[in-house]
Amino acid sequence: MRKTTRSLVVALGVLMPVGLLGQATAVPPAYNVLTVYRETVKPGQGSAHDAHEVAWAGALVAAKNPSGFLAMTAMTGSPENWYVSPFATWADYEKTNKANEASPALTAIDKQYAAMEGQYLTDGRRMVLTAVPELSYGGPADLAACRYLSVTRITVRPGHAAEYEENRKIVKAAHESAKLTDSFSVWRVAAGAPAGTYFVFVARKTLAEIDEGAAIHGPAYQTALGGAEGQKKLDALASSAIVSSQADLFAFAPQQSIPPPEWIKADPGFWARKPAPMKKVQ
Repeated sequence: MRKTTRSLVVALGVLMPVGLLGQATAVPPAYNVLTVYRETVKPGQGSAHDAHEVAWAGALVAAKNPSGFLAMTAMTGSPENWYVSPFATWADYEKTNKANEASPALTAIDKQYAAMEGQYLTDGRRMVLTAVPELSYGGPADLAACRYLSVTRITVRPGHAAEYEENRKIVKAAHESAKLTDSFSVWRVAAGAPAGTYFVFVARKTLAEIDEGAAIHGPAYQTALGGAEGQKKLDALASSAIVSSQADLFAFAPQQSIPPPEWIKADPGFWARKPAPMKKVQ
């Protein structure tokens, strides 16, 4: 964990931008900057690392840390933990970092726990993403009720971002025309990962929602795309623009998170902090 980069302000009790959050209309998202601290865990160190992060988050809560973040662990792909926080602007991001760094209590906690990270991790990377609402679709996710995040990472060829974004605008327009019930949000990497990297996020209450994907994107959606010719255009744009695409699943990790009070009130059984287990007396 990195307190100064991951423990950002929780505004209006919402830990993530609108639609993690898509927006089907032209209304700007409440948050435009998303920080992601991505850790790659050493083989065999998953449980020990999780316990370390739970203790770290607990120490921040005990110190009345005013900021919050959502933690999640990878179910597929590399053994990663993500710690995600939203911000309205870059200026607000800087302001919160400076406030955290100026706190002796939070700085001491950060120093104590950060020193142990090398035992558990092979890599740690901070990414900053910016919202692309014109490519996103759907209303705000009820994140307090969600348990998973589908993450698709797309790498676009240099000079081909316009083609990729045209592809996504066609997808969004078809969703709007067919009035589909799903939602997704699109984010563009601003720092911390190669240029031309995009992320598509879908927050999920259950994995059973994935089973519904084929039915949701059925005949009405295919017609809205323009049938076979529309799909052919989408495929051509993707082939020209995309170098690689990888989809992964993450599970929310409530004990490693500092959620807003509204989430805890909505579902204390999931989000409330559990007492630390008693150590056995030898």
